[in-house]
Amino acid sequence: MSSDRVPRRSIGDVLAELQAEFPDISLSKIRYLESQGLLEPARTVSGYRNFSATDIETLRWVLVQQREHFLPLKVIKQRLDQAGGVPLDNAATNGATIPATSTSATRTAQIHPGAGSLSMTLDELCSASGLDAAQIAQLEKYGLIDPVKIRGRAIYDGNAVVVARLAERFAAFGVEARHLRMYKVAAEREAGVLEQAISTLGGKPRAASRDRLQALSSLGTEMRAALLAQLLDTHLD
Repeated sequence: MSSDRVPRRSIGDVLAELQAEFPDISLSKIRYLESQGLLEPARTVSGYRNFSATDIETLRWVLVQQREHFLPLKVIKQRLDQAGGVPLDNAATNGATIPATSTSATRTAQIHPGAGSLSMTLDELCSASGLDAAQIAQLEKYGLIDPVKIRGRAIYDGNAVVVARLAERFAAFGVEARHLRMYKVAAEREAGVLEQAISTLGGKPRAASRDRLQALSSLGTEMRAALLAQLLDTHLD
């Protein structure tokens, strides 16, 4: 059956259908995505939104791109425009993507050069991370994320998404931004050591430096996990 013959749904119906899959979705978010040109539901004579099956498929795809690939809305819209709808491959392949954070304490660290190439607004960062504007402000206050100002507007990169999502998970355990400051300090010290280590490569190709930096970063992650396990051993028995 074509989408034109499928009964259209109200915005409330759409919210009810998608809420289990996307707990953070709300009426205001659906309206916001429409205002950004990502959705174009029909309107009744009275002005109420009327969503087709295609509209719902598009909305679901947009939400997946935000949740799984952390793409800013402008990139998502570009993909929709280029494909004339939901891309056939149904995957976010254009632009950089940010890896989902792992729940494993011993996850191998990875450095993602493409993360810094993303750009998103405060609203988009809040949507991608699950934090509110006040919580994002706290992360900025303690130097955990560092937006750039463009025409007076804060713009965040993909690294900010990763940090914000981790901070959201820490918050569930009562760990606030001020407590996370220690990770920033430790990371700055570690970065200095690693930069010194790769400086011995001299004029070798950039790829060699990147590979060495990746290897050192992974070792650092394993070392931290091992030392932390030693310190917390009595609590883990």
